[in-house]
Amino acid sequence: MTSAKKIYLAVAGGLVAAGVVLAGIGFIASGFDPAVFTTHIDTRDSTIVLGGVEVDDPTGLPLIEQLAGIGEVDTSGITASESPAAPEAPTAS
Repeated sequence: MTSAKKIYLAVAGGLVAAGVVLAGIGFIASGFDPAVFTTHIDTRDSTIVLGGVEVDDPTGLPLIEQLAGIGEVDTSGITASESPAAPEAPTAS
């Protein structure tokens, strides 16, 4: 195995292990409530569910507030420009 591949696998394994440990800590901190694993953010209909509870207003929740705005397009500053005049039809001669 090459050195780069070993480093890649070590970093990937470390990140997976850290994720499992953090998930375990969250599960223990919730009082062993399995609802913590039902967390999801759906940008299609702007629903955010944290621990089985739907969040109405994500304002003030770090990162969640930014994720809630994904897919929204701000068009408040866009105005329609004047359309150019239509060219006149050629005259038959």
